[in-house]
Amino acid sequence: ERDPEPCRGSESPKTEPGPTPGPTRWGICSAGAISHDFVVALKTLPPTEHTVVAVAARDLGRAQAFAQHFGVPRAYGSYEELAEDPDVDVVYVGVVNPAHLPTGLLFLERGRAVLMEKPMALGAREVSELVAAARKRGVFLMEGFWTRFFPAWERFRALAAEGTLGTPLVFRGSLGFNLGGVPRLREPGLGGGVLLDLGGYVVQMALALLGGPPKSLRAHGVLHDTGMDWERLGRGWGAQ
Repeated sequence: ERDPEPCRGSESPKTEPGPTPGPTRWGICSAGAISHDFVVALKTLPPTEHTVVAVAARDLGRAQAFAQHFGVPRAYGSYEELAEDPDVDVVYVGVVNPAHLPTGLLFLERGRAVLMEKPMALGAREVSELVAAARKRGVFLMEGFWTRFFPAWERFRALAAEGTLGTPLVFRGSLGFNLGGVPRLREPGLGGGVLLDLGGYVVQMALALLGGPPKSLRAHGVLHDTGMDWERLGRGWGAQ
């Protein structure tokens, strides 16, 4: 007796495996301390997921020293060269605050995704320009507030969204460090001030808890001799 023939089409069709996506290729804009800290953190992730392929600084020597320290293949002496590098998927921008807008636009307009060190920019108008450029080119843009991804922060937001905390009426937040020796905080030309440096952490928590944007806003604090907001900054949050 003959064995039954197998049904046609019972076997799964053989397909060739598709291309395996490679790691996200990072470019680092600026070779300063904050960029150093970012790459240290980035290198805790598997190299199959994230890799740094280039770094740029206004001083080529600093870029080369940064590249040698972290094993980065390419170093550039201008941000424009980094923007033209075809192997870069996303750029971490760690320049001083006043340069966030022009530097961010440089990369966005060339189709590069951007992770901007906080603050995104010096004000709402500049942020709007960056967002408009990202939308026009259809590329990723995000402000680098790392605390948003802390487990405690995610739990806090979930409790607020679920209504577990009830109806919040008052939010009091405090965050402070002894940063009196940091020149950029007291220099208007460097986009200084405590609000742009540390205040954003507290403001974003208020937004998550109370909702936003606020209908009214009041602020008080202590000004440095240079005119920058310096300490004990308080903000009144109006719900109406």
